[in-house]
Amino acid sequence: MIPILILLSTIDTTQVNLKIAEADSIYDISYRDSTLLYRAKAIMDTLLKTGIKKDEVLWRLSLFCYEIGSTQKAKDKKIEWYEKGKECGKAAIEANPNNPEAHYWYAANMGSIGKLQGVMHSLFMVGDLKKEANRVLELNPKHAGAHIILGEIYKSLPAFAGGNKTKAAEEFQKAIENDSLYTAAYTRLADTYIGMEKYSKARGILNKMLALKSYRDPRSFYLSDRKEAYRLLKKIEGKK
Repeated sequence: MIPILILLSTIDTTQVNLKIAEADSIYDISYRDSTLLYRAKAIMDTLLKTGIKKDEVLWRLSLFCYEIGSTQKAKDKKIEWYEKGKECGKAAIEANPNNPEAHYWYAANMGSIGKLQGVMHSLFMVGDLKKEANRVLELNPKHAGAHIILGEIYKSLPAFAGGNKTKAAEEFQKAIENDSLYTAAYTRLADTYIGMEKYSKARGILNKMLALKSYRDPRSFYLSDRKEAYRLLKKIEGKK
């Protein structure tokens, strides 16, 4: 224990930045091997003990918990990881209320819990989710993920509770305009267009995504967005 404490006490901000960069690089290739997520998380767990750049460490822990949750098969395990991610996001906000990623990943985990627990739980969370998404955009007006959260709210809710496919499409389009490499926005926009029976627009947006040469989040593209794009294209095959 003593050697570890001594080691942590000698770490400075520069070294923490290097370890954060290492974890980010590991995350970028984690689509190849899901165990890499745990490796990236372990780095953040260690850095958290230093107390240096606490908000940056915590929001990454929130992200890694979110992604680990998405790999789980059982609903209760998913929720368990999303709860951990939510708590890390909340702690990141407390460490630095002006960190947009802290608010974003807090909301992302919260929204995932709501989806798994059903419509009623989602309805109760809408106010908090909108608040967090809007706070992200106050801090970073170009944040694509915040528009996805807002779009998902409009897309998922029934009309009587504020659901609106047109507004959902507008939010997903804003996400793409803010970050053309954010592939998750393309599939959500296409799915929304399909729900509106705008098949040509859906096909166009999916083909545009598949033609991209690089991606903001390679893990999201290779493990989810690309598969979803092909699924949606097959679904609307022959439809005009």
